[in-house]
Amino acid sequence: MLGREFVDRYLELSRVKDSFLCVGVDPATEDMRDRYTVPQKLIDAKGELEGLKEFCLNVIEAVTPYAPVIKPNAQFLVYALGYEGMKEIAEKIHEGNSLAILDIKLSDIGSTIDAGLYWIDRLGFDAITFSPFPGYENGVDSIYKWSEEKQKGIFALCRMSNPGTHDYQSRKLDGEEFYKRLARDAFNHGSNGYVVGCTASEELRDIRAIIGQETLILAPGLGAQGGDPETALKYGTNRNGEGLIVSSSRGINFAYEAMGVAWENYAEASGQMAKKKRDELNDIQKRL
Repeated sequence: MLGREFVDRYLELSRVKDSFLCVGVDPATEDMRDRYTVPQKLIDAKGELEGLKEFCLNVIEAVTPYAPVIKPNAQFLVYALGYEGMKEIAEKIHEGNSLAILDIKLSDIGSTIDAGLYWIDRLGFDAITFSPFPGYENGVDSIYKWSEEKQKGIFALCRMSNPGTHDYQSRKLDGEEFYKRLARDAFNHGSNGYVVGCTASEELRDIRAIIGQETLILAPGLGAQGGDPETALKYGTNRNGEGLIVSSSRGINFAYEAMGVAWENYAEASGQMAKKKRDELNDIQKRL
């Protein structure tokens, strides 16, 4: 397994914070969708780009006590915040003693991947998500080299949390489901992380069996996507009851909407929801 230092650091922080929780950071405005949005009054007061950044920084500060991992989504942030803004995001995560995973789903030929990894490393992120679709030679092998040299976390997409995942990831290739092939190849190349939606119980069990006990599973889809936390904990953890990162984004980022609190209290609401989800995961784990 490559990038062991990242895995060890996660396990340490998970124990210190008594938490499996990852908080995704996916800020959207009212121009982008009707629900789960950054308060419009914050945007009006600060301007769109500065308002987005302030929202993210405040939410991160509020949730890091309960989450060993924070996962900014590149599609929501990179184009709006640019280099300096993304660097601030990574620094804020580290100030809260959490690990920063850039959810970028990196996927291209080797030279293009190398360019992305250069800037991601400069920004200070500890890990990335990536798609193995381009293959390994002059493709994602660059990501494995990065993990080995920089001791970074690399999370291979195997089975995503959306319903359309069955279009390809559940199809059979050489007699087995494609998600199993993705996991097996990633494991054989030394990946230390795997993305498996917590909406998929059978796939979580299958992939944990393939990747063994030392590597990490990142399980998105808790909350708004309807993921089952009990399923994730039952099938995604290793024999020690560890090695799992359960991710929730919208349900925590925009908790102020569901809780019906004043928009000015959005960060406090996010912190309260993060604590609640952390405690719920721990309660489930104790019952299993």
